[in-house]
Amino acid sequence: MIAGSKGPRVFYLFLRHYQKIAGILETELREQGLTPGQYTVMSALQRFEPCTSAEIARKEKMTAQSMGEKLATLESKGLIERNYIGKNRRDLMVRRTDQGIEIQKECDSKVLAAEQRYMSSLPEEERDHFLEQLRYLYLIQK
Repeated sequence: MIAGSKGPRVFYLFLRHYQKIAGILETELREQGLTPGQYTVMSALQRFEPCTSAEIARKEKMTAQSMGEKLATLESKGLIERNYIGKNRRDLMVRRTDQGIEIQKECDSKVLAAEQRYMSSLPEEERDHFLEQLRYLYLIQK
């Protein structure tokens, strides 16, 4: 069906939605001083902390250099801290600070409201089905 379908290609549509969503996220996160990439790292830390920079880079499919840059910025803002745990000086563990946790909660609230606005034109049953399909596609493409 997709190969012979008329209209925009699937990847084109995904890309256009990504661009819209990135713009929405930039607007919603601006007041808290985060970029969408920094917010993504904070959200990953919420799930995996404490963890090393390398661990979180792997889990988020980012290069170590890109992750290091994002972490350095978040640390300079006081939103994360990096500390050695135990005697192993190779494992510099990353975790959110209390300020980082609070900022992330504010961001989560704004992002959730933006998501609801973005998806509100779909009837709830169709929205749930669409989200199931997106999750499925994400999981099988890893």
